[in-house]
Amino acid sequence: MLLKFTTADMFNTTLIDVSTRERAYEIVTVLDATMAEPVKQLTEVVEPLPTNASSNEHRHTSIKDASGNVLVSISWKGRRPNITILDDEVGQLTDLFGSSTVKFMPKYLVVPTRFDTEYIWTATPDSLTLFDYDSEKVKGTFHQNVIRVSAPFTTKLKCAIPSTLSGSSPSSPASNSPACLSQSPLPTLSMTSLTSSHSSKSPMSDSCHSFPSSSHTTSPKSSFIATHLPGVGGNYLEFCQHPLAHDVEIVVSFLMMEILRRGRFLLTPYTFEKPRLWQLKEARDLVMRRLRRNTV
Repeated sequence: MLLKFTTADMFNTTLIDVSTRERAYEIVTVLDATMAEPVKQLTEVVEPLPTNASSNEHRHTSIKDASGNVLVSISWKGRRPNITILDDEVGQLTDLFGSSTVKFMPKYLVVPTRFDTEYIWTATPDSLTLFDYDSEKVKGTFHQNVIRVSAPFTTKLKCAIPSTLSGSSPSSPASNSPACLSQSPLPTLSMTSLTSSHSSKSPMSDSCHSFPSSSHTTSPKSSFIATHLPGVGGNYLEFCQHPLAHDVEIVVSFLMMEILRRGRFLLTPYTFEKPRLWQLKEARDLVMRRLRRNTV
C-alpha cells in the first residue's frame, strides 16, 4: 500500500491511496479546551514527543476512513498519547510496541512491533523502516521530501545496517558486501538502506507477497527522487499489509516512530501548531548540520 500525505503536518492531513487516487484516511488533531486541568508529571521516561505541547494542554487526534468512521482515537495529555485503535484500548506509547525497553545504538533506534515478533521498526537520522527478520525483507518505509516517479529505477543502494544486527564482522562491513552493491531493490538485511544519493526504486515493489489475501492492496511500482530539502517534494508512507494488524495500526505506529526518531537523533521536533514554521526551522537546521559536517 502506498499512501500520500496531502500536507506537511502529519497529524492534520489526508492520506491518499496512490493506487486508487482516493482518500484512504483523514487525520485531524484539535485542541481540547474542556480538558485543560493540570496533568501530573509521568515518571515513565519516553523519547520526547511534540515539544510545544505543555503538560496542561489536551489535544485529540482522530483517524477516519473514507466513509467517515473513526478508526483511531488518540488523547494527548501534553506530550503523552493515550491510543485507542478500533475497539482496542492500546494505552500509552510503550503499549503500542512489542517491548517497554528500547535497544539504543549510536546511529540506530530499533523497536519491536507488538503484532509480529519478527517485525521491527528501525530508525536512523535519515530513514524510518519496518523490517521482517523472517523473510529478511523491508515491509515498510517512510519516504520524506521526495518526488515520485511512476516507474522503477535500477540503482545501487547504500547499505547501512549495524554489524550487531546483520552479523557481519567489523573487518567486513555490510557496506562492502556483494548484497549491498547489487542491483536488486531489496538487498539482504538492508533495513535502512532504502535511499541512494539521487534516486531509488521503491523497496516495497517485490516484498508484499508473504500474506496473500482478498483485501490486499498492491502498491504501484514507483521510484522516489529525494530532494533533501524539507517542503520540497511530497511525503509517502509505503507498507505491506499484515494479517495480524489493521492497516491503520501500521499507519499510527509509523507516525509515532517518526516522532520518536526525531527525538532520538535530536532532529527538528514535530510541533502541533504552525506546521509551515516548523518546516522552515527543519530546513534551517538541515542546512546548519550540513555546514558543520563540511567544515569538520
